Amino acid sequence: MARVELLQYDVRHDYGEKDKTFIATQLKTHLGERFNVLLSIIEYGIKNGHLVRSGKEEPFIQSIIRGRDAIQALDPREVDFARENAEIIGFQKIDPFLSDPETPIDSKMLSISPEGEQGSKYQHNFYDIFTLKEVRGQRYVELTRYSSGLSRRDYARRLNLGMQDPKAEDFLANPIKAPQNLSPEEISKLLHIEHECMDSLEFEKIIKSAYVQYCMERYGENPTPKAFKAVLNAADEIIYGNKFRDYSTYIPTNADLRYLEDKKVRQAGGQCPGKSGADLDNSPFSVSEFGFSDDKFGSREFECPECGKTNIRPKDELLKNCQHCGSNKVSC
Repeated sequence: MARVELLQYDVRHDYGEKDKTFIATQLKTHLGERFNVLLSIIEYGIKNGHLVRSGKEEPFIQSIIRGRDAIQALDPREVDFARENAEIIGFQKIDPFLSDPETPIDSKMLSISPEGEQGSKYQHNFYDIFTLKEVRGQRYVELTRYSSGLSRRDYARRLNLGMQDPKAEDFLANPIKAPQNLSPEEISKLLHIEHECMDSLEFEKIIKSAYVQYCMERYGENPTPKAFKAVLNAADEIIYGNKFRDYSTYIPTNADLRYLEDKKVRQAGGQCPGKSGADLDNSPFSVSEFGFSDDKFGSREFECPECGKTNIRPKDELLKNCQHCGSNKVSC
């Protein structure tokens, strides 16, 4: 197999993985990042002049600070220090603006989180749009997170920031006030005006189609590089392929599968067109993921039985490998 394909996807990561749901989730995450879609929506309440997570009293900024301290103790990578500190600086600007009772409803803040530098543990490329809303006199903030195909220079050019060689921390430390009259989806489409951009409903239709589901299940049974290429090409085929075929019910034939496996994968926007679920596994979106001691799986801290070092899981996620030695004998 050509080395370029190995750089795009390391199939060794999924060998022996028995949790097919986990693999399917990783594939969906990767496809979502290829098509630049809405990833998630989160609501924050406003209490005592701060944004707070639903059901919590503590200001969310404290979770970010605690998470920064935890991850820098757990996995201190010099390449990430500036961006991790910048997350705090940026949210310290978002928090008072959107929690201020004088701030107009529909005010928005755009926070950009590009992929990290070489050696960074932050491999996602996305942006968050914070929107101040009100229901029955109760103010709250809705965060919409979008995957992105834009490079750091693309962001700077699209937003007229005048940066020649911007770093991730330049964006994270400086959230931008976005137009009140535009919806988050309209802002996202404007950012991607020269790139492919897909709404979440269209993406769900692709993911749930029989055509793509068959390829994803096939990869789950036998995670080979060719099977992975078939998943990517199947999703593209629905968008760019035969417009007269009903992919929602169509099951690929053996000939279709050979075609999908052998076809060159389309170059997606952004820095890493072939990034797989494997590349994104254990890759956090934010330091805030490490600011909570427990989640739905229980305690997030545990010792690796191989090296004895402490691991801290991202919130509501399980680890397959030790964050220090890479062992697959971790106990969560």
